[in-house]
Amino acid sequence: MPYIIGVDLGVTQLRAALADERGQILNEVRVLTDTAGGPPAVLNQMVACITQVRTALPTNGTLLGIGLGSHGPLDPFDGVVLNPPNIPGWDNVPLRALLTERTGLPVELGNDANAAALGEWMFGAGRGRRNLVYITVSTGIGGGVIADGRLLLGYRGSAAEVGLHIVDQVGLQYWEELASGTALGRAAADAMPDDPASLLHGLATPETVTAADVSRAAAAGDALAMQLMEREGELLGIGLVNMLHLFAPEQILLGGSVVIHNPYLIERARAVVRRRGHAIYQDVPIELAALGDRVGILGAVGLFLHMREGRA
Repeated sequence: MPYIIGVDLGVTQLRAALADERGQILNEVRVLTDTAGGPPAVLNQMVACITQVRTALPTNGTLLGIGLGSHGPLDPFDGVVLNPPNIPGWDNVPLRALLTERTGLPVELGNDANAAALGEWMFGAGRGRRNLVYITVSTGIGGGVIADGRLLLGYRGSAAEVGLHIVDQVGLQYWEELASGTALGRAAADAMPDDPASLLHGLATPETVTAADVSRAAAAGDALAMQLMEREGELLGIGLVNMLHLFAPEQILLGGSVVIHNPYLIERARAVVRRRGHAIYQDVPIELAALGDRVGILGAVGLFLHMREGRA
């Protein structure tokens, strides 16, 4: 039976898993990413994790290769990590070639958000669809698009950077600058000085407040936090209207910490779609993604399978 190793390279955590073609995980390991050590240290960690999960390969199993999801920008065709802003020292790193050399296995490299879209499409809530948009809302906003049964890649694999479309004509701000978890925390910081009675002051200062603090205060009935969450849902909905009109998906799936911990935001976003979306998209389901914190490693498995099929 064929097996694949999926690797999810995150800024905080590095995860690897051995799985079969159906997305069933046999072995999984995670470590803190040694970003301070730069590419050589992280590559050593990846090799160690791969070696560890590889021990679970059944005696009659065949290991096809490795799928690797990483922060971008990166070029999946050349297998090169270009210049990710949140991982210093990774400019033009030929990660696919380096990992192939160290493991002796074929490697497919892709953007982590694209990999997550593939994971949900192949193993999660998007199974059976030919057109799908996956959005993750956390520190930033990212996503991936399945169009006519293929991952949309574009020039140098840089298509569907959904968080970077402009939704504010005055300030020319990106969607993620207004609706990400970071943006939600920033909006709270700006509003707190004018509302000294807000419960947010008992959770954080304007200098330390986060999206999670806003969520907790809103759950406790704090008026300011609830107003901020209403705004968050509205901003998410604005972006989703654009996703519908640009990519014509049969389904939109939402993941990431902001939505996972505040699923009611989805209904607020749907209300915007009902007001501003074209009539043909009113029945398109907008739903919570299914794979949770395994979306990265299962997405990497799906990435290997999908890219290998495209090269065949």
